Amino acid sequence: MSRRSKTPTPFAGPVRTCTGCRGRAPRSALVRLVLDGATQAVVVDPARSAPGRGAWLHQSQECLDLAVRRRTLGRALRAAGPVRLDGVQAWFDQHVRHEASDAPGDQSSTKKAGWKPMGTR
Repeated sequence: MSRRSKTPTPFAGPVRTCTGCRGRAPRSALVRLVLDGATQAVVVDPARSAPGRGAWLHQSQECLDLAVRRRTLGRALRAAGPVRLDGVQAWFDQHVRHEASDAPGDQSSTKKAGWKPMGTR
């Protein structure tokens, strides 16, 4: 007989692993990707009900970039060769808000208004 841990899981419902950052999150917080076998293209499954094997990603450009760099999407979907990610990149460009970078040349609204960050003279 196995013993169950008395500590509750932090998520309610099904938990999936992001193929980009390898973080765990509830299924509802992730995007499901599936492979279109005819074109070898990875597509987003917004209804999360398409047949076949799925891969999961957080809705962030960073996780998509990690998955592309590590080549984890093709392996997670068990593709028999290279996969096309054009549709996934287009979906992320349209649906994911990109955070403004605080690069040295970037002028944030506080800098434009004359505010200085705390701790500087």
